[in-house]
Amino acid sequence: MRARLLAGAALFACAASPVMAQSSNANSVAPTGTPQADTPAEPQGPSETPPGAASQDGVEDIVVTGIRSSLRSSLATKRNAENIVDSITAEDTGKFPDTNIADSLQRITGVAIDRSGGEGQFITVRGLGPEFNTVLVNGRIMATDNPGREFSFDVLSSNLIQRVDVYKTSLPQLQEGGIGATVNVVTARPLDGRAGFHATLAAGGIYDSLADKVSPDFSGIVSWTNPDKTFGALLSASYTNRRSQLDSARIGGWILGSQGLIDGTASSTGLTTDALVDSPNDIHIPREYNFDREEDTRERINVAGSIQGQLTDRLLLTVDGIYSQFNVSQYTRRYGDFFTERFVGVETDANNTVTGFNRPGSDFLAANPGLLEPVPGVSDTRVTRQQNDNIVWTSQRETESYQVGANLAWDVSDQLKLKLDASTTKATQRNPYKFVVVGSLAQTSVRFDLNPENDLPGLTNLGPITDASLLRAHFAQNDLTRVSDKGSEFHADGEWTADRGILQSLMFGASYNQRRKVRTRSDNSDTVCTYCGYDIPIPSNLVQAYSLGNFLPGASGSDALPKDFFTFNQEDIFAFLSDPANLVRPRQGRTAEEQAAEAARVEALAGGPYGRRDRPNARLDVEEKVVAAYLNANFKGDEWSGNIGGRFVSTRLRSAGFGQQIVRIFVNPGDDNLNFVYTDPQAISVRNSYTDFLPSANIKYAITPKMLARAAVSKTVTRPTLTSLGVDNSYGGRLTNATSSGGNPALRPFKSTNYDVSLEYYITDVSYVSVSGFYKAFTDFLESQTLPVTIAGFDFLDTRTRNGQSGSIAGVEVGGQYTFDRLLPGALGGFGVAGNYTYVSSNVERAEGSGTNANNCGYNGLSPHSANGSLFYEKYGLQARASYNWRSSFLRQCFGAASRPENRAAYGQLDMSVSYDVTPVFQVYAQGVNLTNQYVHDYSVIEDRLLMLQNTGSRYLFGVRARF
Repeated sequence: MRARLLAGAALFACAASPVMAQSSNANSVAPTGTPQADTPAEPQGPSETPPGAASQDGVEDIVVTGIRSSLRSSLATKRNAENIVDSITAEDTGKFPDTNIADSLQRITGVAIDRSGGEGQFITVRGLGPEFNTVLVNGRIMATDNPGREFSFDVLSSNLIQRVDVYKTSLPQLQEGGIGATVNVVTARPLDGRAGFHATLAAGGIYDSLADKVSPDFSGIVSWTNPDKTFGALLSASYTNRRSQLDSARIGGWILGSQGLIDGTASSTGLTTDALVDSPNDIHIPREYNFDREEDTRERINVAGSIQGQLTDRLLLTVDGIYSQFNVSQYTRRYGDFFTERFVGVETDANNTVTGFNRPGSDFLAANPGLLEPVPGVSDTRVTRQQNDNIVWTSQRETESYQVGANLAWDVSDQLKLKLDASTTKATQRNPYKFVVVGSLAQTSVRFDLNPENDLPGLTNLGPITDASLLRAHFAQNDLTRVSDKGSEFHADGEWTADRGILQSLMFGASYNQRRKVRTRSDNSDTVCTYCGYDIPIPSNLVQAYSLGNFLPGASGSDALPKDFFTFNQEDIFAFLSDPANLVRPRQGRTAEEQAAEAARVEALAGGPYGRRDRPNARLDVEEKVVAAYLNANFKGDEWSGNIGGRFVSTRLRSAGFGQQIVRIFVNPGDDNLNFVYTDPQAISVRNSYTDFLPSANIKYAITPKMLARAAVSKTVTRPTLTSLGVDNSYGGRLTNATSSGGNPALRPFKSTNYDVSLEYYITDVSYVSVSGFYKAFTDFLESQTLPVTIAGFDFLDTRTRNGQSGSIAGVEVGGQYTFDRLLPGALGGFGVAGNYTYVSSNVERAEGSGTNANNCGYNGLSPHSANGSLFYEKYGLQARASYNWRSSFLRQCFGAASRPENRAAYGQLDMSVSYDVTPVFQVYAQGVNLTNQYVHDYSVIEDRLLMLQNTGSRYLFGVRARF
């Protein structure tokens, strides 16, 4: 009901809207202190004027919309800018080129995206991931629900956005922090539009092919501006509630090391402990093999508004705000096999990758009882049975974020302009997570075969996995993570315009921003293994049969995967596990008396056995205060223009939390999960500070009226992501893979010296070709490193962000677009093409002992090759576009699952959109996303070592749009 009311309110509020002109002064300071797009060249060509477009004096406003208008405005931004900028502009009010902002940004040279649930979430620019790019909303930092600074583009509907500018070279007035790029997301302002009352309304649906469901999608903008255009107000809103499905086959990491083996085959009999051996060398073996069906619901509510008042001829007040509520609910049913030592019949290839093995089942151990005899003087000769698991895990990403700001622009004189800007922002995330395992010990010796000729490895000889009488309790996790990000910032900017000579103007200003990120965690980590070991039967009435129908049909090898298993209601299992009668049932090698004492202990815990308890050592509380000042001089000659200046930045931070030392680590009989006992928490607070001077220079030279050459040099920094600065520590893993992680408050900012050149040829006001090159030299590169540490007698792999790397990135970008209206007659003149290609190479120099050399990693998110191509058509009220986006393989993280690299294979996606103006007021539209149903493929180092093959399906959007 709440969703229906919100959707209805959004529709009612959006009864009609001005078509916003994309205009702002390029060389002057924007209302928020950030340079925005240059004033586009006056659009030329046919226009569309909706009813009621006449101005108050009877003269009709010319309103140009559509694909060509968007391309023309974006190209004008690029051409007129004094630094290297690319832009994406709305095709009409409330109509961004794609339903997702990130999906549109990948059409810009050098930009690639990462997706979540099939939607663009993060961007990579010139090979540098989301943590290295600053994203602003209306020139201001907007808090994010992510653990770090990374901005999630999926929290904002594209219907609210008027333009997105990507600054690839720096200017002193740009906020620091983006060594890849600074991205400014611009929402609509009422005084940029036409006088009077106007609105745009859209209503439609979203169909996801895997979920086979239709979801609502509504948006609209309403605005009013007085006849003199001295006062205006604008309100926009959108609502979606998308239901989708993701199917995945996953291997939970490839463990590298010597493995415990059984010298025999699955059919061996009479083996003794003499057959227990270790592999003669280190081998790569899969940790687990899982098959997931994830059902998602993504509900997004966005509201944005702006009020502008021209208080005097020289004084303009702007107040604006944006609000987002984005909730993602994930419900996953999984069948999985977790592999632990020892292995039978192991086969490897030339890369020491295991291509096949068996894990012992009851039949194997019955035929080889001698394997279970103890060996004097040998600490661990365990031979365990394979476990077949039925898993249900649920997760919610419940987020709210907002930004509110006020700006006062004062033209003190014809030569002096001043602007004051103040804003506040906040984001919160609540992330409840439950993971419950009900499994059985294998009756047969499960077989894994890599089958390199297939897309998917095989998993066979599973035995009676659909026999409910074999099911046992095992693992139950109940977590809650909360994130709060709150900030405020203040800008004072000025521009003095010279009246003679090559000096055009001096821009100056200062800013202050304060930001605090807090993350807390509560869980039942002290009771997750209360039932580990598969001792206690689960009543069959608590489980239900489940089948993975139509699972990964496009992948070879999927026919041989297990499709039938069990599912259950998590709360039913938690209730069964919490029952005192079950807690006292002896297990894990305990006597009845010992088990009764253990049951009393867990029942006495706060919240009961499976309640969430606060974990002080996981708390993160980082506050950052930044003071900056800048000066920038703009120059211009007959055929050239440029700027030179610098930005001084002082950063202070405080990181607070709690420390807890490990008292004891133990393992339950029949299981190798590590369990920890800690000391009482002690408060910790660490402070750090540093200053930076960031010079920059840009020059533009007009070789001909249509050909421009540019060059730029600058120094930029990226501060450590806030969660990397914590004093928190966490521990986990198993005997064979103990892990620890946490923060590092002593991190230094990552620094880059940047060199850029470009050559641009403008064929018309819509068509162009360009080529650019860039080189970035890094020091103090921030990356996740894993080092071996010994804690309480156990060997851990400790992963956290550290400085200690230098290197460089160099690349070339080629882009262009061309419309055939001046070349082809009639209907054929509606066609056009656009495309780009980016090549990036890198060099990494790491300090000895960094822990990363062993994995031979490059930079996270860097695809050496990426390309985008579009064919579009616009004429006679018909608009259509087909786009193909592709990026080559890249490193996702150096130390991922099992502390080994995670890579993503090359990925290409075909999207299409079409709309038709039924009347000057009404337009129908449809859009298809991932039309070829491309699968996502993750692997570790080499593609044979599968980590994930995921099918997100295709997505179709359709509806009607009206302008009044």
